[in-house]
Amino acid sequence: MWKTLRVLVALGLFALISTSAEAKLKIFACFPEWQALANELGGDAVEVFVAVGPLTNPDHVEVTPPLISAMREADLLVCTGANFEGEWLPGVLKRANNPKLRQGKPGLFFARDFVEGLKDSQDELSGNAEKKEEGDLHEHGNPHIQGDPYRMRAIAGQLGRRMIEIDPSEAKRYGGNTKAFIREFSALIKSLEAKAAPLRGTNIAAQAEHSVYLLKWLKINTVAVVEPTVGVPPGPADLARIIEQTPRDNIKFVIYAAYQNPRPSAFVSERAKIPLVELPFTVGGTEDSKTVGDFFCASVQRMLDALNGK
Repeated sequence: MWKTLRVLVALGLFALISTSAEAKLKIFACFPEWQALANELGGDAVEVFVAVGPLTNPDHVEVTPPLISAMREADLLVCTGANFEGEWLPGVLKRANNPKLRQGKPGLFFARDFVEGLKDSQDELSGNAEKKEEGDLHEHGNPHIQGDPYRMRAIAGQLGRRMIEIDPSEAKRYGGNTKAFIREFSALIKSLEAKAAPLRGTNIAAQAEHSVYLLKWLKINTVAVVEPTVGVPPGPADLARIIEQTPRDNIKFVIYAAYQNPRPSAFVSERAKIPLVELPFTVGGTEDSKTVGDFFCASVQRMLDALNGK
């Protein structure tokens, strides 16, 4: 009997140790770019839940029971911040009541705490400066920082340090992965900047200001915006204005984000006889943008193809 008991105790201890050794850092990511970055830095040591997929409008997150459950179990929350998630995140945090994700705890990670944002100026570009109350304009600046590789590189360094702080048992893995990511990503940035040189100074139209950081990095000029206000469909006058403007401002192509209905931009493309370009907007938005690096490669290549008439 005692021998059997000793065996059972030993088996129990082994199971406990094994479970502890296999426990992963649970991360709640608000958007696909943060999911992808956390996976690249964490590897097999992390388990990441993402609130929305790459083909969902990030301004409209549906709060579901699985989402609340993931928030309740998370060790680390990774979101954009600057009130971008303000319509849904505070309520979910309250309902989840996770002590690890309370104000002042290291479990709260907001990317905008570490990088500056750009002004959300869509109304000015679309000629509707009075319509601030409509659509999805962001009062704390354009939140789509995932389009700037330099900001993403800075955030990666900060996120790697935060993961080490929360889960020091995997410090070597997180530290090594973060250094490798920054090294390889830095080389990719330089390579893409050289490759994208023909795009510099190009005038384009955009369905909305979803890619302002990406375009600023590449020195591409957005001289027209199809939607009169973010999230507000354009009317006939808006479309006519863009079509008339195209030859005058030498607009080379019109872009839209993969999650958007392309009909307005497709109409402009057809009538103005300029290429229509689908950009991934975030990691996974298109088939060729599965990783953070792929996202930038795909974005550059798609616009180069349009410029070259492919």
